[in-house]
Amino acid sequence: MARCVRKVASSSRRANTAPLRHSPRGYRRVMEKRVAMSEDLPALELTKLRDLDLYDSPDDGMPPHVASASGVVRRGDFVYVIGDDLLQVAVFQVAGGEPGTLRRVFAGDLPDDRKQRNKEKPDLEGLTALPPVEGEPAGGLLGLGSGSSPHRDRGFFWSFAADGSLAGQPRAIDLHPAYNAVRRELDDRVNIEGAAVVANHLWLFHRANESQGPNAIAEVDLTDLSTMLAEDLVLDADELRSLRTYDLGKLDGVPACFSDATTLLNDLVCFTASAEGAGDIRGSVVGTIDASGAVHRLRRIDPQWKVEGVHAAVDTGVIDFLFVCDQDEPSTPSPLLSATMPIDAKFDRRESKAAGASR
Repeated sequence: MARCVRKVASSSRRANTAPLRHSPRGYRRVMEKRVAMSEDLPALELTKLRDLDLYDSPDDGMPPHVASASGVVRRGDFVYVIGDDLLQVAVFQVAGGEPGTLRRVFAGDLPDDRKQRNKEKPDLEGLTALPPVEGEPAGGLLGLGSGSSPHRDRGFFWSFAADGSLAGQPRAIDLHPAYNAVRRELDDRVNIEGAAVVANHLWLFHRANESQGPNAIAEVDLTDLSTMLAEDLVLDADELRSLRTYDLGKLDGVPACFSDATTLLNDLVCFTASAEGAGDIRGSVVGTIDASGAVHRLRRIDPQWKVEGVHAAVDTGVIDFLFVCDQDEPSTPSPLLSATMPIDAKFDRRESKAAGASR
């Protein structure tokens, strides 16, 4: 069956290549700027699958739901969600609509007072699946703090079992050395909102809040990932390879800023970005970036949703999405939503060939 491919008004161009201020040992010094424009297409419609309600409350005085969802990963029949004010990861099963359960990733407690809680929270913003490596045959779940303050320079790794469930116990990861290296390049500002694995590199997506500097992707080397997970559990500064900045255009006059990312193919990443002005959400977009850093898709999302997390997979020429949102209302559960969008034809052909060769 023939598939109709529409030509879109999306562009990505490279500009202002410059050296990193503090280049890691032995790596090419590179800092690039990319510019992209939204496609001239109707807004992508999202379908609500469920509310992220829970069997138990995350903490005393909190309702039994995830209210500030910031990242999502699906593995097998399990959907994992983090919230920026939680010490746990929420686990949902795709089959059925039962409430989710909570698995603790960080020890300790957070204050009941909302203002103090926001100050002391670990601010988990990025959630992604790491590939299998020596010692981790099924890969695992990587959660990342935002780095917006020093006590948010931590994350966790949790091994997957073969069926996609969580195995064993989580391990805390020290992100401070790598985050400090990014800070030096971005005038002491770090706000990591998402992460994705591309070949042997981990891409960290920095959000440019309130027009403070540019959106950026920091590329960290993961060649020795198995050693890091088995031994020191520290993401070293020497592993920072490059930094690219991105101008994603404006929504209703407000710059769009990264909000999450996920690996789609070996050489293609899906990301989301949102625009917030004067405390109001002005809209969100979803896009794709190839391994060279070029933006391929950039499409607006139904503006009623403030998209904070994305999981994506390719299925017969289309991208299947799961999204989570933070509607900035603690008494309201975050929703889990879905959508589909055609993938670029060249990536679809390559994926089809790879699938055929594996049969």
